[in-house]
Amino acid sequence: MRPRPSFLLLALALFALGVVLSLLRSPKEGDLRPRRLGPLPEVGVVVAARDVEYCGYHTPCGPGSRTDTIFYLRLAGGEVKGVAVPRDLYSPVAGGKINAAYGRGGAELLKRAVEEATGLVAERHLILTLESVARVVDAVGGVEVVLEKPMRYTDRAAKLYIDFPAGRLHLSGEDAVKYMRFRHEALGDYARLDRIKEVMGQVLRKAQNPATWPALTLALQEVWRELDTDLSLEEVLPHLPALRGLRLSLATLPTREGPGTFLYVDEGAKRTFLAAFFGATTPATPPKVEVRLKGLPELVAWAQTFLAKEGIQAEAEVAQVAKSGVYTKDPEAGAYFADLFHLPLLAPHVPVPGVVVELGQDLLQ
Repeated sequence: MRPRPSFLLLALALFALGVVLSLLRSPKEGDLRPRRLGPLPEVGVVVAARDVEYCGYHTPCGPGSRTDTIFYLRLAGGEVKGVAVPRDLYSPVAGGKINAAYGRGGAELLKRAVEEATGLVAERHLILTLESVARVVDAVGGVEVVLEKPMRYTDRAAKLYIDFPAGRLHLSGEDAVKYMRFRHEALGDYARLDRIKEVMGQVLRKAQNPATWPALTLALQEVWRELDTDLSLEEVLPHLPALRGLRLSLATLPTREGPGTFLYVDEGAKRTFLAAFFGATTPATPPKVEVRLKGLPELVAWAQTFLAKEGIQAEAEVAQVAKSGVYTKDPEAGAYFADLFHLPLLAPHVPVPGVVVELGQDLLQ
């Protein structure tokens, strides 16, 4: 089992893989080659995906000005830590919801809005489209998800039809985008952000399989032209070898409800959580927290025995799991178990008692 990079690193790794595979050309066309330059340099990057703009009934006009998926990612050495920013967050610098910042002032205003919300420095940006995400998902053969209940929503004007039954599903790129866009449930945008983390982690794992690379190469030649980014292949590609060993941690910015449809940064919770999240180190001894294993029976049995040898007692639950990971609201405990199992640390919005380690089919592939 290996750690999985985040949304940004997924995009960069896939673009780089496509270039590596297409480098069967003469030296006159350039000399882009992956080289071992050591750990990635420390940098903060705003990653966002643009929604679709409609200029009339059933008439899409292309990528819109809203960025309904926004992440702040901090790369430092062998780690990447990311914070998802809800689209309905009020941004003073943008004069409204933060998802409108890109349309009002481009990537620079979006970066300023994210910096204002998180208190963190964002030096670079990477803006994707929903169509580019769908093509990358198709190139790796789709993704699997597990729904506890049916997912249904219809927007005839936008030609958006979501009708997924409960259970384990295999989604194409188009359906995976629908799955990530869905927000008509109790937790709304928070649940949507958790689903985005889930899908992109799966795509990265499949992209590491050389069998997917020919299809990825074709898809990425088109995807690259749709990006709005200040990251070039010339600066990204030499660091490709460093991506495989990165440790991943993802969380959601603490917010509170406010007047109207706005969310507001919960300043007290933000300071406490982000200080612990970005400053978290792996404890030398097992943290004293409740631990629950969830997943396939053979993996749960193995993990329970493994933890027992470490002096850790864990409850076990056999269940369907689409993507393996460590889920907790405790950054230090999460760092310990993510390192122990070599899994990404994902801090969901919903409360999680102690630490939950989910072990799914993706670990057996």
